[in-house]
Amino acid sequence: MAQCVQCGQILPDGARFCSGCGRPVVQSSLPQPASGNARMKWLGLVLGVLALALLAFVVGTQAGWFTQARVKKPEAPSVLEAEAPKVEGPSVLQAQPPKVEGPSMLETQAPKPQQPPQHILDWLEHLKRIEMRRQAMERNFNPALQMLKDAITLKYEMEEEGQQQKMQNLEKGYQTYRQDWAGLLRDFQSVPPPPECRVLADTYFVALSNYVNLMTQIEQAMETQDLNTLMNMRGTAQAQVDQKLIESDVELARVCQQYGIRKDFRIGTSVPETLFAF
Repeated sequence: MAQCVQCGQILPDGARFCSGCGRPVVQSSLPQPASGNARMKWLGLVLGVLALALLAFVVGTQAGWFTQARVKKPEAPSVLEAEAPKVEGPSVLQAQPPKVEGPSMLETQAPKPQQPPQHILDWLEHLKRIEMRRQAMERNFNPALQMLKDAITLKYEMEEEGQQQKMQNLEKGYQTYRQDWAGLLRDFQSVPPPPECRVLADTYFVALSNYVNLMTQIEQAMETQDLNTLMNMRGTAQAQVDQKLIESDVELARVCQQYGIRKDFRIGTSVPETLFAF
């Protein structure tokens, strides 16, 4: 169908004049599109859309719209995936404490006990040997004790001749016994004491001397047949000796404590019935 170019009236096909305005109809005023032009139009449209899509894809790819950024995986494992490092040495709990070549703090601060002087140890050993001999002689006093008892008994005998004979025998036996004690005293004095043990040595010397002096008095009383002197010694002579032995043991304990020495012997009477307690 044609259209009038002047008034826009639709004209039937083949009309030569416009029924509205009467003007002649121009056949080329409303040309029909050819089918070839339509295909070209659609092809161009499709190509344009594809071009726009391709452009949008390129821009979106560069901007990271369509793809996620590829994170390069680290060569080493993550903190959670990584294995604990292997330590060649022992762990903290298993490791031994470091060895300190020098002394520890406690060892350097604490005073070390001093070694007792050797000359004191030597003299105390000498004193111990003398005391052991003295105690053995004291335990072996039965013969002398019996002699003293016999001497006292003689006082009550009526026969003078028999009394003198027995007294002479007692004197000889007791003289030997006294000499043994005097020899013990000389042996004790053969080793001079160190200054640190002077008080101990003097006290012990008095105790041994009392033994010898009392036995000398007994021997003299036997020689003079002074039985009254023997009777007066009963119960008193031994007390004088025991007192000095006790003082010697106290002094021995003091020396041992002062120089850190173990006291391994005791000075004193070792028998219940002693020589002068008859």
